Amino acid sequence: MRPNLLAVPQNESKSFDLRHEVVAYFTNPWHFHPELELNYVVKSSGTRFIGQSVERFEGGEIILIGKNLPHYWKNDALFYQPQPLSSAEAIVVRFSEDFAGKDFFHLPETRAIHSLFGRATDGLKLTEPLRTQIAEELIKLTQKEGFDQLISLLAILQKIAFSSAVEVISPHYVPSQLLTKNNDRLSKIMGYLIDHFTEPIQLLEVASVANMNEAALCRYFKSQTGQTITQYITDLRIRYACELLIKGEDSITQICFQVGFENVSHFIQTFKKLRNQTPFEFRKRGKPF
Repeated sequence: MRPNLLAVPQNESKSFDLRHEVVAYFTNPWHFHPELELNYVVKSSGTRFIGQSVERFEGGEIILIGKNLPHYWKNDALFYQPQPLSSAEAIVVRFSEDFAGKDFFHLPETRAIHSLFGRATDGLKLTEPLRTQIAEELIKLTQKEGFDQLISLLAILQKIAFSSAVEVISPHYVPSQLLTKNNDRLSKIMGYLIDHFTEPIQLLEVASVANMNEAALCRYFKSQTGQTITQYITDLRIRYACELLIKGEDSITQICFQVGFENVSHFIQTFKKLRNQTPFEFRKRGKPF
């Protein structure tokens, strides 16, 4: 699948892009960019898509995303209400691999950060006690300017680089060779499917998003992704089910309907076909796929 290429704003007076956003809901679609991204969700909740990973997210999480790693934070439905009861807040830092200078991260003192950039290609989630420490430092980062802000960011990256309190999010993710190209039509299709994958998907509606007829849509999607739309949706649903089985306490039946299946026996059969074990066995073992 090919996400949308996001152009990160460039500012000649700064070596990296720093934003403190307070919005009704997160608006960036399923996208990627050549810059790395350190993302601190201060307040919000929903479903997070990174590479091949589909997981729930809550306020407080901090993620380091490597270059060209597709990602999307989809808020829960309550954030899209006409008069939402809560807002979404995040501190986002985007920077290139050489934002401090072409060879800066090849120095003996900074090689650990260079190694961190490589590990971030799979996406990294900060855990405790590192998460709390970096959250506090990111808040302070927004209050600084110029040289002090640059040194603080380097210190944050150094601390992450030397910490073991990180979890890999999407191991062994291999981005498409087509990532360097933008494709508005496929981006619209993927965005629609990701937004609605837990709902009944009507092919006619997807075709209208792409401005194509249904037959042309199916041929086009398969040629671009290597999957049919049904296969892609099923894969998303099973990945999300894995997340709910590991971290949630809902019953198999509840999870079946939450991820978009209409029949429990079909859900169990599909899960076993794709994961070589039933949802019951998967939950008992507690192992990620």
